[in-house]
Amino acid sequence: MKKTVLASALITAFVSGSAAAANVYDKDGATVDLYGRAVGMYYSSDDNSEKGDQSYFRFGAKAKSEINSNLYGLGVYETEVNASAKDEGLETRKAYAGLGGNFGEATYGRQEGSFTLISDYTDTLEEFGADASGTGTDRFGTGKTSSVLKYAGEFSGLTVEASYQLDNNAVEQVDGDTSTSYGVAASYALPVGVKFGAGYNSGEGLDGTDDAEVTALSVAYDANNIYAALLYSMGENWKDKSGAETGTDYDGYEAVVGYNFGNGFSAQAVYNYLEADTGTTSDVEDYFVLGAYYKFNKNLRTYAEYKADQIDGNEDVLAIAIRYDF
Repeated sequence: MKKTVLASALITAFVSGSAAAANVYDKDGATVDLYGRAVGMYYSSDDNSEKGDQSYFRFGAKAKSEINSNLYGLGVYETEVNASAKDEGLETRKAYAGLGGNFGEATYGRQEGSFTLISDYTDTLEEFGADASGTGTDRFGTGKTSSVLKYAGEFSGLTVEASYQLDNNAVEQVDGDTSTSYGVAASYALPVGVKFGAGYNSGEGLDGTDDAEVTALSVAYDANNIYAALLYSMGENWKDKSGAETGTDYDGYEAVVGYNFGNGFSAQAVYNYLEADTGTTSDVEDYFVLGAYYKFNKNLRTYAEYKADQIDGNEDVLAIAIRYDF
């Protein structure tokens, strides 16, 4: 399940774990910042597989060292502990290092693929969403993925990213060959609060199947305490991480609108829809989410998100949580 009230406020304030980062080392051009969050959360649902405790603890460190006036080194590590009784475990979310400068940053390790730059337009919820964009953890190098070589640069409102996954461990070829994935993305922000984005990602499937491909287009408005965004994705064979899927076309739509009331309260509404076509069409995802958020201060917040699922047989889910950032 992932990496602005509202792109700069909802994504930054509600999603970013580094909003309250603390500098623990700063000497001779080298810095280390620590950050994290503790989340107490409960899911309520008529579906017992969804119901129950979802609490977790996340911890990360960001290090940077100046090499000269035009070049620096960097390293990032982030891990998460699932605190629920039914699913305990330690998960490495990110672990990468690289070089940066006026040219941007070049990094390698476990990190987010370039396609995330576009899916982040509508991935603003704490718990739900981002199910129709084509992005996913360890899914063909789109989201958080291991063995990723990545370039990211920003130039006067234009952000460009390119990533290449050298070894996709989720796809296990019979002959032991390594499967690879790659992606490119660009986002351009206008000074009036409007931005546009486009991205493409391709990953090798199992021998005898077609590659997994997805293209996404997005647009967002972020001004006057309002955030609104739309994303459209189209692709094939990307839903099954194992690469076994072939002959399935996907069309996905994501929409979000949010408002910051300016007194600690924020709210947003999100819609996700994904359709699969294998000769006949079927709904894979179809749900609305209403979210309400209150920040006591920069460290403590509480929120509730209600997911109303429109697919027959799927139950609604209510997530209630309190979160402390450090």
